[in-house]
Amino acid sequence: MSIRGLTLLVLLLAGCGGAKVAVPTDFPVPVVDKVPLPIGIYIDENLSSYTHTETLEGRGEWQIELGSAQRPMFQSLLEGMFYGHRFVDQVVGDNQDVAAILVPSIEELQFSTPQQTRSEYYEVWIRYQFKLYDNRGVLLGEWPLTAYGKSHKQNHGSSSTSLQEAALIACRDAMAFFSLQFRSVPVVKDWLAGQLGGI
Repeated sequence: MSIRGLTLLVLLLAGCGGAKVAVPTDFPVPVVDKVPLPIGIYIDENLSSYTHTETLEGRGEWQIELGSAQRPMFQSLLEGMFYGHRFVDQVVGDNQDVAAILVPSIEELQFSTPQQTRSEYYEVWIRYQFKLYDNRGVLLGEWPLTAYGKSHKQNHGSSSTSLQEAALIACRDAMAFFSLQFRSVPVVKDWLAGQLGGI
C-alpha cells in the first residue's frame, strides 16, 4: 500500500468510533426520612425523550439517551422520599390528591472522554432544573441541581459501556443530591412550612 493510501486508511479509522448508549432503568429506592405528604410529578415529552448527541472531531458521533430512564428514576426517588406520589398528566388540572407537583427538566448535558482530558476516565455532567407548583398549578419556585458521574476506562470493555456507566452514575448522583438537599431548598422550606408548620 502506498503512503498516501495508508494515510487515508488511518484517517478513516480515526474518524470511526463514537458511541451510542442508553442509561439503564434500574434505580435503587433511597432510604431517607420521608416527607409526610403526597406529591405529584409531571414529566414532559422533552424530558422523556431527552437525547444528547455530539460529534467529536476525529472520534465520530457520541449519543447519550437519558429520556427512557427518567420515569423509573423518579419513580424510585419519590417512592423513597414521600408518603405517596403519582405521575400527573398536566400541571394545571385535577391534582387535589397531591400537596404539590414537581416538574424536572434537563437543561444541559456535557461529557468528556479520556482522549479529550488525557485522563483515565469518561465523565458526564447533567444539569437539572426543578420547578415546584402547588396543586392548583401555581408556580412556587425553582432551583438547579448539577450531577456528576465518572467511569474508569479500564473497568469496562468498550467506550460505550464506560460512557453508559458514567451517565448512570450521574443519574444516581442526581437522586442522592435531590434526596439529601430537598428539605433545605428555600422554596421547599417555605412550602413545607405552609403545609406542616415547618419540619
